[in-house]
Amino acid sequence: MSRYDQVKVKNKKSAGTVLRVIVALSILAGAGWFYFTYRPSNTATSPQTQVLALPSSSEKNDTVDTLSLSGAINGAATAEPAPDKIIELKPDNSFILPDLDNSDALLREELLGISSGLAEWLNSDGLIRKYVVIANDFAQGLRLADHMRFVKPEQPFAVVQDNEKLSIATQSYQRYDRLAAAINTLDVSATLAVYKKFRPLVFQVFKEFSYPDEYSPEDILTKAAAVMLAAPVIEGQIALLKHATHYKFADPQLESSNPVQKQMLRMGPENTRIIQNKLRSLVEALADLKE
Repeated sequence: MSRYDQVKVKNKKSAGTVLRVIVALSILAGAGWFYFTYRPSNTATSPQTQVLALPSSSEKNDTVDTLSLSGAINGAATAEPAPDKIIELKPDNSFILPDLDNSDALLREELLGISSGLAEWLNSDGLIRKYVVIANDFAQGLRLADHMRFVKPEQPFAVVQDNEKLSIATQSYQRYDRLAAAINTLDVSATLAVYKKFRPLVFQVFKEFSYPDEYSPEDILTKAAAVMLAAPVIEGQIALLKHATHYKFADPQLESSNPVQKQMLRMGPENTRIIQNKLRSLVEALADLKE
């Protein structure tokens, strides 16, 4: 028996409707409140990841169904670059899919062919499993330290003090400049082509979560993206409060954000904007894949 509980679903709706419901619920649903912390890695503790709460048939009401995916994708009030052109993808008959345990080298090669800047975030073992687990966490609004350790920046979180006021330092945002730049160079069509090649392995990991058959890995990925897209873009200084072992946002509304959105705030406004713009294009591509 899996470590995850089965979710009972009475009726299966069309893929497009399911996608709209999942995105809408992800933006409306809270994932609990967590402290905004900076702790040494040897003291960090985190709960076990939980299965994503998908809607039951009784939750799929007319009000939720009226919230479309395009509304979530285009929700930010910032100027966006022209979306990447999505081309029709044809199967690559020459591609031989490895087994999950031996997929790292080929996946790394394929992704570096799209964006060489991703190298430092691919320098690990079990890449597909790790990133699917992170996506499942993000879809719930969770950012678990144990799962994120291999992508943690080497530079520490930094604050600046002006008299008695604390705020996030600019150099703390700069820790994520290379990641944002690498993500920004991703071509959506090429990224989707790589995803389709490795999707059987993604699905293999996804099945371990024991979701109902009506749902797919794209549901997790889309909901994770929606949580990230809901993060605010804050210009100017973000005030902090110092506690004994951690920092908190001085603004109660920001402090009540889920850990994923707090992570986006720690990346700074420009990096957040870059990542969100790319996510919108990728989510649109995933929606086309589902339909």
